[in-house]
Amino acid sequence: MQTTASFTQQDGLFIDGNLHSFIEQQLCQKTRLTSEEVYQALATLVDEFGCQCRKNKHEDDAALDAQTLLHAYQVEHEHPHCHVDAQTTTAVLDEFCCQVPAIIVVALMDTLSATPSNEHDAKVIYQRAAQLTNRPCMYRESFTNSNAA
Repeated sequence: MQTTASFTQQDGLFIDGNLHSFIEQQLCQKTRLTSEEVYQALATLVDEFGCQCRKNKHEDDAALDAQTLLHAYQVEHEHPHCHVDAQTTTAVLDEFCCQVPAIIVVALMDTLSATPSNEHDAKVIYQRAAQLTNRPCMYRESFTNSNAA
């Protein structure tokens, strides 16, 4: 893995320095959660869902880099599409310095930023992220209008 960003260790995870700044300066301010609470939730999600997401991973070289992740939330203000069983992210590394499944980070970021998502097979991750942060669940079955013909 090549990166120019520094990492900070938080709750047993290594967090990209730019992502860490975004979480502390923007998401924590918006949600009124402490960074410790956010990282504890992230660590719990990695513990609970990391193995299952990695087990199902079918794209070896698919990675969501930290800049793309941040661009989605800072500039586009929308959910970065990622498959539950396809991608990892270079923005967060576990205690063994392995990339964590991207959907775990994205589900938490969506929850904290109130960004809706309908990622296939990610409902339980979104529900748990909401429970851990005491925020509304941002998972939506569909974005289509139910009144449309």
